[in-house]
Amino acid sequence: MSLRLTRRSFHRLTVCGAALIGSHALWPLARADEPADVPWVSNDPHLSGNFLPVQREVDARDLRVISGRIPADLRGVYMRNGPNPEFKPIGYAYPLDGDGMIHAVYIESGKAHYRNRFVTTESLTVERRAGRAVFGSFTHPVPVDAGVFLPGEVPSQLKNGAFVNIIRHGGRLIALNEATTSYEMSVQLDTLGEWTAGGSEPLRLGAHNRHHPRTGDLYALEYSWRTPTVKFHRINASGVLVNTRSVELPMPTMIHDFILTEHYVVLIAGPAVFDAQAAKAGQSMLQWRPDLGMRIALLPLDGGDPIWIEGEPFFVFHFANGFERGRQIVVDYVQHDKFALVNGPIPTFKRMTIDPARRNFKVAGFSNEITEFPRFNHLREALPTRFVYMPTLTSSLKEVNPPPAVFNTVLKLDTETGRYTRHDLGNQIVGEAAFVPKPGGRTEDDGYLAAFTYDPVRQGSNLVLLDARCIEEPPVAVIEMPQRVPQGLHGNWISRT
Repeated sequence: MSLRLTRRSFHRLTVCGAALIGSHALWPLARADEPADVPWVSNDPHLSGNFLPVQREVDARDLRVISGRIPADLRGVYMRNGPNPEFKPIGYAYPLDGDGMIHAVYIESGKAHYRNRFVTTESLTVERRAGRAVFGSFTHPVPVDAGVFLPGEVPSQLKNGAFVNIIRHGGRLIALNEATTSYEMSVQLDTLGEWTAGGSEPLRLGAHNRHHPRTGDLYALEYSWRTPTVKFHRINASGVLVNTRSVELPMPTMIHDFILTEHYVVLIAGPAVFDAQAAKAGQSMLQWRPDLGMRIALLPLDGGDPIWIEGEPFFVFHFANGFERGRQIVVDYVQHDKFALVNGPIPTFKRMTIDPARRNFKVAGFSNEITEFPRFNHLREALPTRFVYMPTLTSSLKEVNPPPAVFNTVLKLDTETGRYTRHDLGNQIVGEAAFVPKPGGRTEDDGYLAAFTYDPVRQGSNLVLLDARCIEEPPVAVIEMPQRVPQGLHGNWISRT
């Protein structure tokens, strides 16, 4: 394995696509004295351990395969984003704060290469100029001196870190934040600027957005902490904004994710609301208001009037898939009985069945195992799916009282039978497992699962590839990373055909 480190100002590579994989360009030599981790410590459990951010940006070729073999016909890149604050935060609420850092593993011809880069947002640029954090938390904003902004920069009290997700649409790679402007990235992870979707102004997008299986259009969510208006943008397959539709909620509401089916946008809004008065009183700006109940809106894609359904409140960070079965809508998701960033109830996986004609829904559970970050074969988005992949926690992890969002086992759920199979990694921490379609695959689970893992004893990270058909078997490949990869949020496999 050859290791190269780059400085943040190094953006002169001219390779594109997966051609980076086979490139023999000369990178600057590594500096042995450059530390990997940020030069500060925190007592916050989500800023320590494997949540501690890294500051080093690395290029590494010909990674060592510890076990198994990388499939020779696999060509593409697995990219994963996550909160990685460069400067010690003034306030921090996981998973709503941070600077984006994308970790990418490029795979071709049975070999793997690694690269990581910060997402150079305007907010990060402001803090780098100041040499310190200047923004508060998403839940506890603080006044920001307008003098830290240069002419042409937009003064803001909230930071845009573009740290939640990274997707591909219209031939572009887009790093996403929580309901604000997004940033276009090159395949080499250079930050190209705010994404405009073909317009003259940056477009505000949510962290999770969905592709229509027939048209290839991207349906994107936008909400605001200032107003109760929720917007859905339709962006065509070429990456150009076509139209925007709005619905109104009782109060400004946090909506992290939503569902798309063949004929509907499905908005499921639990009452996690923004309260500016609470923030002024020193409380969290995000408040749980169960008295407002649950509001579900079914927005017909043909432009028809919304169908509103009400019910008992709960909160959803992440959906798996949604689809239509006859005249009903099926939604698979992780349910939190209430919104809470700390000391909340155990999230569990559920299936909701919505009857639009009767304007009601019912919920059924699969098990009481703790879980989050559900994934499925994204090639079947908005179409009927059977299998869901998600992490859980077992007693084989030896860490005492791990913080929320720490898992060590990957589950595969057959939603038709309710049967779980699992791959227990023992005393290793695992995050979200993204689906990697097998070239030429014909069945829904014909592919791999890609996930970063962390060994707390070795204090090192791997990329693990599991066979999605039989995840209980030994990994297809375990690829050693050249540096620790902190716990992150969401990533995707970007194929090269």
